[in-house]
Amino acid sequence: MTRSGFIRTLAIIAMLAIPAAAFAQFGHPFNGTYSGGWGKDQANRLLFNTQWTGSKVTGTVNSAGVTMNVTDAQFDYTDPTAWKVTLKAEGKDATGKPVTATLVGTLENIGVYYKIFSGTITQGTQKGDFVVTRN
Repeated sequence: MTRSGFIRTLAIIAMLAIPAAAFAQFGHPFNGTYSGGWGKDQANRLLFNTQWTGSKVTGTVNSAGVTMNVTDAQFDYTDPTAWKVTLKAEGKDATGKPVTATLVGTLENIGVYYKIFSGTITQGTQKGDFVVTRN
């Protein structure tokens, strides 16, 4: 192998290792516990506990006193600094009635621990703006 071939190979390995090291610090950016609120004056408490399994997001969403299981999460990685996210969850309220929630928003501060996920939540017939921060 020539000297230039060796340097080129080393540069390619370095370029592949740097993004892997960034994810290794905190895992997938959507992993973790997030807390905040939604609706008028953020009056409805909103808590997430999400995990990336390697192929999908699992976990729970607690919204306005209802605990729901994450059923789907879709990511748009077009902007590497602020991902577009659609998160869906299903559960039952205290009376056993089915409740669904859909959160559509933007995950910001991808490269740091304290990420912010904000957007619009639709839970049942209610809709409002939400903001949660990774704890």
